[in-house]
Amino acid sequence: MSFRKMSLLLAASVAVLTVTACGSEPEPQTTGAEVATLQSAPVGAPASAASAATGDGAVIRPDASSAEIHDLERAYFKCLRDNGAPSSKDGVTEPGRPSPAPETVRAAEVACADKQPVSWFDVERRTNPEFPDLLRTAAGCLKKKGFQARVVETPQWRLAYRDSGEFMRAGDTEAQCVDEAFAARIKTYR
Repeated sequence: MSFRKMSLLLAASVAVLTVTACGSEPEPQTTGAEVATLQSAPVGAPASAASAATGDGAVIRPDASSAEIHDLERAYFKCLRDNGAPSSKDGVTEPGRPSPAPETVRAAEVACADKQPVSWFDVERRTNPEFPDLLRTAAGCLKKKGFQARVVETPQWRLAYRDSGEFMRAGDTEAQCVDEAFAARIKTYR
């Protein structure tokens, strides 16, 4: 599964959770600066070890299949349901049925945090202080292949393109360049 497809699948899952939690109060903003630290698992450690080391949920490996990602999502949504927060994603809520209280949703999210699927790339973004440099390497690779890619920091470190057409054309090439730039880091998630 390509990096882009995995990211879109993950974004769709997060959107479902956001809709489920509508009406809840936003998390308080932190005012102190946060410093990223490298807390990854040793090379060759399984994804669960990487997950435990970073405090993330179920880390989606770079080589995960659609079926494996679906299994991770299913386990997460089952946990939410078991903790009182069903969602339309798992087919449990019925149209017209009231949504669970925001407090119930928040409590279920906390209880299931260790099962929430999270992309290895997002783990790297939050924990690896070398992430911006590796992303610049990926942008350089894309430029060599004819794309006008650049790295932007806000709202989060990411690759950006000249326009949406170029963004759409970059798909598989971006995945290859990211894989090349992050090759040493990817090994820690397999």
